[in-house]
Amino acid sequence: MGDEDRQYKLCLFVHSGSYDKVYQALSLANTTLAKGGEVHALFAYGALKRLVRGKTDDLVVEGEPAPFFEELRKNIERGSMEKISDLIDMGKRFGRLKLYACSGSMAVLNITRDELIDEVDTVTGLVRFTEIAMDADLALYI
Repeated sequence: MGDEDRQYKLCLFVHSGSYDKVYQALSLANTTLAKGGEVHALFAYGALKRLVRGKTDDLVVEGEPAPFFEELRKNIERGSMEKISDLIDMGKRFGRLKLYACSGSMAVLNITRDELIDEVDTVTGLVRFTEIAMDADLALYI
């Protein structure tokens, strides 16, 4: 298969667990998927906590004023803004979203594989994820 036949590949290193940043990362992922691309997303540190069962949709906002938090809360309650779990479900339905949990972050945060949501494809380290990202069309740190 030549380069012209290759799917567009987006790699995301999602570090922040702030609701707005994880929301944006998954929105970028779903846009790429809708256009026929593939997405690989490594969740580390704060973002990794979003992949723990029961924590995915917690409304945690870092570094923003209280009114911003309140607007997010209202938008989620009204249904004008999706929950993070809904964005993950949407991405998984495309069939080309791969979610990775960072093994180093899991060790630091004392999170086990059994605590993670079923949508996580694999646990991996930075070396392996860097290999995946090396031939990406775009790699972003969020």
